[in-house]
Amino acid sequence: MSDKNISPKVQRVLDFIQTQENSKTELINYFNNINNDPSISDYERESLVKAVETKMRTKFPKSAKKILGGKSAKAQEFLEEIFHSLEKEFDWSKNCVGSKVKVGGSMISGKEYVCWYISYKNDDGYSTGFAYRQKTPKDDPYLDVDYRKVGKEFEKDKKVKIFPVELKDDALNLYKNFLTKTIK
Repeated sequence: MSDKNISPKVQRVLDFIQTQENSKTELINYFNNINNDPSISDYERESLVKAVETKMRTKFPKSAKKILGGKSAKAQEFLEEIFHSLEKEFDWSKNCVGSKVKVGGSMISGKEYVCWYISYKNDDGYSTGFAYRQKTPKDDPYLDVDYRKVGKEFEKDKKVKIFPVELKDDALNLYKNFLTKTIK
């Protein structure tokens, strides 16, 4: 069996978790059993944990936070690591907006499940951002890199590229390119 295959037994459990109404206690038991079962592969474990996490965060968000941690923890940790490397490579002293990892307004307003970002804006009104987003608990997170001149009249000229999280290096290279154009 390949590392990316799921056995029929695990597939049945995965289907059951995804399609059945499960109680909070059942989901917690699944989570613990999945993490303690030595007979399943890492890929199977990852697939099962993701299914349980999605159900927990959708149906029982308070319990999910206690058991799985905050919904933003991965995004914040991911971006903090990137920001610390960028601080060493670029001069952020003339940034017209906060030089830190920030929560996105779309998450605060409830339009997106997770949205955290890093941004740089110069005094000429050019801005570039690197965001970690997730639309709903069921969706995969993704990276969003943008470059624009700030203002409604310039929205049509905004450049945005979306990357799966697995292509972090490609997204970071594009962001560095945009930072080179933005930081004077």
